[in-house]
Amino acid sequence: MTEAMQTDGITMDNEMVKWLPRVDMLFDSENDAYEFYSAYAEKVGFFVRRSTLWTTSKNIVTRRTFVCSREGFREKKKGSKEVKSPRPETRIGCQASLTIRLTPNGKYRVTDFLPSHNHQLATQTTIHMLRAKKMRRKARLARADLVDETVRTPEFETEDEAYEFYNMYAGKMGFAVRRASMTVSAENVITRRMFVCSREGFREKKKGAKRVKKPRPETRTGCPACMVIRIEPSGKYHVSEFVTYHNHQLSIPSSVNMVASTSVEIDGKMEETDLAVDSVKTSTSTDKIPGKLGRVCEDIGHDDADNKNLRSKRLKAVQRGDAGATLEYLQKMQNDNPSFFYAVMPDEDDTMMNFFWADAKSRMDFNYFSDVVCLDTTYKINGCGRPFALFIGLNHHKQSIIFGAALLYDESFRSFRWLFETFKTAMCGRQPKTVLTDRCAAICDAVTAVWPGTAHRFCVWHIYLHAAEQLSQAFHGSKTLAYDISRCLFEYEDEDEFLSAWHTMLEKYDLKDNQWLSRLFADREKWALVYRRDTFYADMKSAQQKDTLNSELKKHLSPEMELLSFFEHYERIIDERRFAEMQADISAGQNARKIPSMRILRQAASAYTPAAYKMFEREFEMYMDCMLYSCGEVGTASEYKVTVEDDSKDHIVRFDSLDGSFCCSCKKFEFIGIQCRHVLKVLDFRNIKDLPPQYILKRWRKDAKVLSGNYGVVIDDDPQSSVAKRFNYLCRVFSIAAARAAKTLESHSYVEGQLEMLMEQVEQTMQARHIEMPSLPPAPYDHNTVDCVVMGNLHHDKTNQASLIPCATDGLLGSRHSHPTICWGQFPAGPPE
Repeated sequence: MTEAMQTDGITMDNEMVKWLPRVDMLFDSENDAYEFYSAYAEKVGFFVRRSTLWTTSKNIVTRRTFVCSREGFREKKKGSKEVKSPRPETRIGCQASLTIRLTPNGKYRVTDFLPSHNHQLATQTTIHMLRAKKMRRKARLARADLVDETVRTPEFETEDEAYEFYNMYAGKMGFAVRRASMTVSAENVITRRMFVCSREGFREKKKGAKRVKKPRPETRTGCPACMVIRIEPSGKYHVSEFVTYHNHQLSIPSSVNMVASTSVEIDGKMEETDLAVDSVKTSTSTDKIPGKLGRVCEDIGHDDADNKNLRSKRLKAVQRGDAGATLEYLQKMQNDNPSFFYAVMPDEDDTMMNFFWADAKSRMDFNYFSDVVCLDTTYKINGCGRPFALFIGLNHHKQSIIFGAALLYDESFRSFRWLFETFKTAMCGRQPKTVLTDRCAAICDAVTAVWPGTAHRFCVWHIYLHAAEQLSQAFHGSKTLAYDISRCLFEYEDEDEFLSAWHTMLEKYDLKDNQWLSRLFADREKWALVYRRDTFYADMKSAQQKDTLNSELKKHLSPEMELLSFFEHYERIIDERRFAEMQADISAGQNARKIPSMRILRQAASAYTPAAYKMFEREFEMYMDCMLYSCGEVGTASEYKVTVEDDSKDHIVRFDSLDGSFCCSCKKFEFIGIQCRHVLKVLDFRNIKDLPPQYILKRWRKDAKVLSGNYGVVIDDDPQSSVAKRFNYLCRVFSIAAARAAKTLESHSYVEGQLEMLMEQVEQTMQARHIEMPSLPPAPYDHNTVDCVVMGNLHHDKTNQASLIPCATDGLLGSRHSHPTICWGQFPAGPPE
C-alpha cells in the first residue's frame, strides 16, 4: 500500500485522503457541505467562500457552488490608480471549486469537484497567517451588528484628539486602547482611523513559539470594541462606528491605573467623555449582545465587590434642570387634583432617574378600556431628545387615549420592571389583558416577570417605523417597497397569504439576506396579525396608522426646549383629545344616523358607537357574498363551512343552539370584538334576526363608560392591610361618584347636601361598634390624615421616610431601602376590581 497519493499536483497522505471531496458524496444540508469543504481547504492550504446559488420560490437552495477565495478577478474601480498604497491583488481566477445539488430525498449531492489551483498553496508554517486574516474578516462582519448608535460623541479637529478622547473613555470604563488600521489619501491625509480595545484580534503564532520556556500570557481575545473616525469635507473627524460590547471582563474603574493605557486630559473633553460613558451600559462577558435598534442592554450582574465600585450607567443623560422641572410639574398637578398619581425611581446615588405619572381621568379610563395597552417608546431618539414613553389605549370611538406617561433615563430590565409594577399600582392592582410593546429583550423579560397573565405582542406600527429606518436605503430606491411591507404588516388575516406575500417581497426587492428582516420573521408569531388571534387586540393598528400623537409630541421633546414647555404642550394635547372624546360621546347619544332598514343593523346602530357600527356594517355587507354549506349536526351543535368569493380559504363556524354560542375559525370576534361575516351568514341561514347580546362587547357600546356590577371588596386577614384596602376602595367609589356628580349643577348640589347626613351615619356606626385601627405615624388630626402624611413634606428625608415604611400602601411614600420607588398620590381613580 502506498503511503501517499497525488491529486492534480496536491500530495496527500492517508490521513488527508478521507477529507478529499468526491463526486456523488451526500450531505444533510448545504452548511454541512460548506464545513466539509472548508476543513479540506485548510488542510490543503487555501480558504473557501460561497459563490453562486439557485433557490426555489420558497427560498430553498437547490444548487450551490463553493470556490477558492482567489477565484475571479477584482473589478477595477474608477480612480484606483490614484491610491497611494493599493491593496495587493488576491483574485487571480483560480478554478478550484465544489458544486452541490439538492436531490429528491432532501440531501445534497456533490455533482462537480475541481481540485486544481493556479497559485501556490499555503504550507503548514504559513497557514496560520491565512487563518488570522479570515478571523479578522469575520470580526469586521460581526462588528457591523454591534455598532451602538445611542452613544453621543463629539467631532474632533485632529486624529490625535480623537485618540485622546477614546483613551479617556476607556480609562473610565476599564480597558486599554491602541491604534489599529488607517486609510491615507494621496495627499498623505488620514481619512479613516480605527481605535480598538487592546485585546482586539489574536496573537500570531511565530516559528519556535512552542520552545519558549516561559511564554507570555495570552491577552488577545478578539474583542470587537472599537471607535472608527472618518474625515468630513469640513476637515473635521466624526465617529462613524462606536462598538461598546467587550467579550472579556473589564477592569473596575477604581483600578484604572493598572490599565496599560496613557490617559491625557484635555480642557473641555472630560465633560464629553462623561456623556459618552453615561450613554453606554457597561458590557462584560455575557451571552447578551446588544443589537442595533430597538434593543436595550440587559442588566449585567457583578460581584458584590464590583458593585461597590461600579455605579449604574444610564442610557440617556439627564438634561440639566430636567429632574427639577419634572418634579415641579408633578407636584403642581397633584396639588390641583389629589387623585393625580406619580412615582419616582432613584438610582443608587439617590439621583432621580425615572418618572411615571397618571391623572385621575387616565386611571378611570383604564377601568373602562384596560383590555389592550400599548407601551409607545418610539419617542426616544438615538443621540438626542428625551426618553419619553406613553401607555396608550383605545376607547369605544376608536380614539387613542393615554393611561399614563413616563420619562425613562435608564432603559434596563430593572427600570422596565419598576415601570410595569408602578403602572399596576396606579391602576389599583389591575393589569391589561394584552400589551403591545417594542421588540426589546428588557421589556419582554419585564412583562413576563410583572404581568404573567397578560398576553404580550410586538406592536406592528412600531415595527413599521423601525423598518423605515432599517431599510431606509431600500425605501428610497423603490417607490413600492413601503406599500408592500405595510401590506405584510397590516392587511393579511390568513397565514398562507401572509407567508406568500412576505417571501414575494424578499424576492422582489432582493432582501433575502437582510439580517434585520430575518430576525423579524423569526419573531413573526409575536407580531403578525395572522397569529394568536385568540388574544384580544381591539384593532389597535388602524388607530395607530391614523393617529398623529407621535408627531405632535416629538418636536417638543428636543433638548433645546425647556421641559416645562413640553409639559404645557402635553397637557394641551390631552385636553384637546378629551374634548374630542366628549364630542364623540354627545354625537353618539344623539342618534343622528339614518335608521337602517334591517333589523340586525338597527340593533347594532342602537348599541354600538358610530366607529364600532362602521366595523360591524362592513362585515354585514361582506356576508352577502358568502356561500354556506352544512357539515352536519351532533346533538345541539351544528357545523357549517362558509366560503367567500375571491378567497380560497374556507372558514368553519360552529353553532350551539343550547346556549346560542358561535365559534368561527377566523377568530375575528376574539381578536377585534366585532362579529365576523361568517357568523352573520349562519345567523341568516338559521333565521336568527338579532345578534345574541353576548356578542355585543360593552367596550364598543355607547354605554361603555357606565358602571355596573357588584362593588364588593375582598378583605384579607391582615388588619392593617384590610384598612388600606377599604380606604382605597372607598376612594375609588367616591372618586367615580364625584366625577359623575360634577357634570351638572343639580347633581352636584344633591351630593353636597347628602354629605353631612352621611358623615353623621358614619359616626353613629363607629360609636356603636369597635373597629380595628392600626398604628399610624404621628400626625395632626384632620379629615384627610393620610393626605397630610403624604403632602406635608415632599423633601427626601430618610428618617421620616423610614417611619412610614410599616404603613406604606398604594400611594404612600416608600423608602428606597425597602423598594427603590418614591410614590405620591394615594387616591385611586378607578373602580373596584
